[in-house]
Amino acid sequence: MEKQGLSEQELRDIRALADRCNAEDGITLKLNWEMLSERPAGVTNDFLMYEGEELIGFLAIYSFRLTEVEISGMVHPQHRRNGVFTRLADAATDECRRRGIPKLIFICQERSASGKAFLEARGAVYSFSEHWMEMRVQDGQPPQVPDRRQAEALELRLAVEDDIEVLTELNRQGFDMSYEDARVFAENTVADKKEITYVAELGGKPIGKLAVRVDEGIAFIFGFCLLTEYRGRGCGREILVRAMERVYREGGIVRFELEVAADNPRALRLYESCGFRALNANDYYTIELS
Repeated sequence: MEKQGLSEQELRDIRALADRCNAEDGITLKLNWEMLSERPAGVTNDFLMYEGEELIGFLAIYSFRLTEVEISGMVHPQHRRNGVFTRLADAATDECRRRGIPKLIFICQERSASGKAFLEARGAVYSFSEHWMEMRVQDGQPPQVPDRRQAEALELRLAVEDDIEVLTELNRQGFDMSYEDARVFAENTVADKKEITYVAELGGKPIGKLAVRVDEGIAFIFGFCLLTEYRGRGCGREILVRAMERVYREGGIVRFELEVAADNPRALRLYESCGFRALNANDYYTIELS
């Protein structure tokens, strides 16, 4: 079943299947719940397979760039090795071909033996891994903003539509994006009213940015980057802590989560110094469509 948007019942079915798979396999699947609940109309992003009234398989497409998509999904433990995920993946691949998307990136929880076996059999190539990290505010004490011993003050402000070019350049430098992908990401970030995007300025000059999305009492941090020349100067840590302190103060949020590439030890040390700890990791596998 291909879907353009998900009903409340389908979301409940997906949640129930995820809970079953997580408990059975001892993992935590990455399914981007906030995106699933806000699918754009007229775009096929979700694929479901039912047996009677029970959901036995699910696959989702997530699009962040023009040239690639991320894919995540699951199969009921009692229905594996029956070709369920193969049929879902074939349908998603056909949809990506129709949309002219050349690269598929499959997300696989590092402890999912069945997921890795499927991807290796399909010819997917391991690309990279990311740690999923969490920090909880303890004893009602907000994150402590570090003292700045420089003449220039670092300030955070909310991003506005006039910041599109600034955000585009930050995305381009921070995530090695093409200009087109970086601009689309910037435009979507500003347009999404459920996301909070902060622009960091040092002495009035924009040098970095960070986005936060709050869902069910958890603040997920993403899109965090600095201009190249300001890295390694303590600005990143100050931006991160200032943003968390502000979200805590304004919304009472005490739980923060983020992802960081496993091969980025500098970023990992930064997050650990701010109180984050790794919960698990996701492996990313790539398939290039001809």
